[in-house]
Amino acid sequence: MNAAIALALAMTAQPGSDELKQALEQIEALRVQNERLATKVEGLERRVAEDEGAWITEERAAEIRAIVADVLADGATRTSLAADGATSGWDKSKGFFLASADGAFSLSIKGDAQIRWAYDSRDIGGADAASGSPSSSTSPDADGFEIRRSRLTFAGNIVDSSWTYSVQALFNRAASSSSNTSLNDAYIEKALGGGFTLRAGQFKAPFLREELVSTVNQLAVERSSVNEVFSVSRSQGVRFGWSDETMRFEAFYGDALRANATGPYALSGANAVALNAGASQGVPTGANTSFAQVPTDYAFAGRFEFKPSGDWKQFRDMQSFRGESAGMLFGLAAYAERVDASVDGPAPESLWSVTGDATFDFGGANVLAYAVYRSVSLSEAAAVRGGGTDDSLEQWGAVVQGGLFVADDVEIFARYELGDTDTDRYRTNAESLAANGDELSVATAGFNWWPAGSANRMLKFTLDFGYAFDPLVDFSSSGAQQLVDYTAEGGATSDGQWLLRSQLQFQF
Repeated sequence: MNAAIALALAMTAQPGSDELKQALEQIEALRVQNERLATKVEGLERRVAEDEGAWITEERAAEIRAIVADVLADGATRTSLAADGATSGWDKSKGFFLASADGAFSLSIKGDAQIRWAYDSRDIGGADAASGSPSSSTSPDADGFEIRRSRLTFAGNIVDSSWTYSVQALFNRAASSSSNTSLNDAYIEKALGGGFTLRAGQFKAPFLREELVSTVNQLAVERSSVNEVFSVSRSQGVRFGWSDETMRFEAFYGDALRANATGPYALSGANAVALNAGASQGVPTGANTSFAQVPTDYAFAGRFEFKPSGDWKQFRDMQSFRGESAGMLFGLAAYAERVDASVDGPAPESLWSVTGDATFDFGGANVLAYAVYRSVSLSEAAAVRGGGTDDSLEQWGAVVQGGLFVADDVEIFARYELGDTDTDRYRTNAESLAANGDELSVATAGFNWWPAGSANRMLKFTLDFGYAFDPLVDFSSSGAQQLVDYTAEGGATSDGQWLLRSQLQFQF
């Protein structure tokens, strides 16, 4: 075809013209190229003749088929090109995803659910307890099934890869016709370069490490009671972050930070029943609220982490699987807030808290230890046992836990936690109760099993047993299947509360 074009140019060009010269040069180049091709064809014909027509042997054919199969399999697991240019597929970290051809827009869809069965046994005494006397229908034992969590997460990037977002919906355990879902996360984040990021919306404020690790990556069936009382959970605001290979820092400013077991106060005649029983009582979180619903003068939180070894990704869970690299992570965090005490009588007004934690991964075993302290100032002084008044609380907690893989897909673990909310002295109406409703001493042990193997962590079964040496009052948590303890005559329980839990967890 090229030769014909060149010949046509040669015939139409004027003698001595530039067009004729160019056409002759093209003809000469084509002649040289044809001679080279003829030489190659001659060589191939000679090779076929020498191999008697069998130059593609069975061995070579098998190799070619294997290569083609590998390429097709790899392509099927990665992406498929749709007619509109969008890519789609499934990935361990992203879940199911869609993306534009240029990567400027993407959407990943992930979900998880926790199916739980629990049996709890506690004492029911006749004396007034910190949480009040039991009714005639109160049972000392309880067991049953529960969907502890069921969530859907939508995440990705918009405009370009530097703008990322996440929206997570939680389906309530106690769903009703008027309330079936709630919003966990809804934020957008901008990567500013140099390791700096800026986030705005609703998300977990940076504080306790145990809370910052996802529920699907915990060691036991549920987080510790210390975490339930002292974690600030989710709120609405902005977060500024920075990280490099060994250090990272996060600073938060926003609405109220949750502070369980700090109030509110209920007045009953001349006796003030301070800090009603149960970890859910206290300063509510600023999540899913209007701007004026939980008035806050200020709420700040910050967390610093140092990682001398390992990589950041391995600390997203509470496990250290066999074959993973060893690593160490140290964290320090603090928060301070001042809220509007909008109830009659003494109420939490200003709070500050500090925590420190250390995590060690050994490639088949792990240890986490942390302690937390919180100071609470009340809006006005309240009566205390023995006479007089006070206007503050000094609260603390500590947790140590560890796991050991006895097989590639089986991990045994143990945890011990203790703490004190400093609330019993304010319970002036519970005269027959010894100062015991504000203390925590719980031991938990169990195992994790990945039925599809530790390489595929989308399925996980956990069984654990916990024993509370002190009555669970301030530290009781329905989310952990813990019931509020009552006291026997004399103000002390004859037996500690014990709890058996099993959970099947799946992700997609």
